[in-house]
Amino acid sequence: MSENKQVIYEMMKTFFEQNVPYAKHTGIELLVIADGHGKARLPDRPETTNHMGTQHAGALFTLGEAASGAASVFLFADKVTSVKAAITDANISYLRSARGDIIAEGKLRQAGSEILGTFDADGKVEYMVDVVLTDSKDREVCKMDVKWSIKSIA
Repeated sequence: MSENKQVIYEMMKTFFEQNVPYAKHTGIELLVIADGHGKARLPDRPETTNHMGTQHAGALFTLGEAASGAASVFLFADKVTSVKAAITDANISYLRSARGDIIAEGKLRQAGSEILGTFDADGKVEYMVDVVLTDSKDREVCKMDVKWSIKSIA
């Protein structure tokens, strides 16, 4: 990882950990914050399990949300103080019981250059991130589609 990318990664990781209290409560850790790709881990903890001993649906959703943000935040790293970012739609499919540590990987559905081109032209953009959550045996436990809306506040 280049020094500039490492600085951005550390800055965004710290921001996430300090400003998203529920994610901090769940113990979610951002593993990858890259151009078009994000990865996060939900550890197996009593705080995130349900009455059946599996990972709670809300914690899984939060993990997917974190991975989707990690996949796209790098695009706007140089504009972080002049944009407002929000999820405007998200769909999740729970495919099987999620046990143990869970990994979520988010990927932009379209090229980052296209997203930035629209943002630069219009001052706003909406785009989709596809997220897959897998367990320690590399089995898919959930799939998500997350729609982000980014607007200029400058």
